[in-house]
Amino acid sequence: MGRYENCTYFNTLYDAVCNGFPQIDRTNARTILREVILAPDDYTVEFEDTSYNKVQMMDLIARALISLCISGSPQETFERTIENVADIIKHMNDGYITTEDAQERKDFLENAACSEFDLFTAYALRMTSGAYNSETMHELKLNIIRLREFQDLVETYTRDEIEVEVSREEFEQARPIYRMLKSLQNLGYDYNFSPRERESLDIDHEDDEDLSDEFNYGNWLKRLMLLQLRKETSTPKITVPDFMNTQPADTTSSSANSDLEAKIAQLRGTYDKRRFDSKRFIMLEQSKEESSSDDNN
Repeated sequence: MGRYENCTYFNTLYDAVCNGFPQIDRTNARTILREVILAPDDYTVEFEDTSYNKVQMMDLIARALISLCISGSPQETFERTIENVADIIKHMNDGYITTEDAQERKDFLENAACSEFDLFTAYALRMTSGAYNSETMHELKLNIIRLREFQDLVETYTRDEIEVEVSREEFEQARPIYRMLKSLQNLGYDYNFSPRERESLDIDHEDDEDLSDEFNYGNWLKRLMLLQLRKETSTPKITVPDFMNTQPADTTSSSANSDLEAKIAQLRGTYDKRRFDSKRFIMLEQSKEESSSDDNN
């Protein structure tokens, strides 16, 4: 199962079923998804006097998953994503990591991981059903690879810390990554990192086992579904006794929390003032002549 075995983003599959079939509720979406993945190949379901076989259902769910991840055209989505990655690399290495910088990084990694899971599941559904053409699958695979590469770059060239100063050495390491991303952004959707760049940055996902022709996507889907079913049926339901809901509020704790929040706000203001050299990356966005002049100084 590899990187998806914790089923963290599995609920987005239920969302996709509900989006593909607005006439069903979430409970029925769970049933439909389970049967589409685990039922025999001759499985059919009927909605509003229209029958769908297993291949048609898989294709509809795959389309719904892709629509959750790609807003507008694939090119527009790529441009937004690479812009976000470049900004994160810049903000996390420009001298000081603020709370906002760290939140930006966290949000991107969370959203990218979820989109990667959705696109990979769509890829697996289409590979299993056979309802695809080679051009569509190539583009879908390309988007999965790019998401993995971008996550690797952010995780490798930014710190998972808050309110700390970034060294000049870290800035120098991040600078060529930023330049590379901006260059790739200017080249457009059809271009990607070169094999040499992937190897040097250790972000090569072209040969990932789960994207190879030999990978059994049908078994992967079944394993994923069974892991999720086990998770749903084994999670204990925690009930709170009635008497616990009638306890008076702890005003002392509330007051202490308020004092702590005030101190944190004050410290953040001080830290923001200390943030130094926040325009380091501006020179990378100027002309080559200016950049060359700056590097020689």
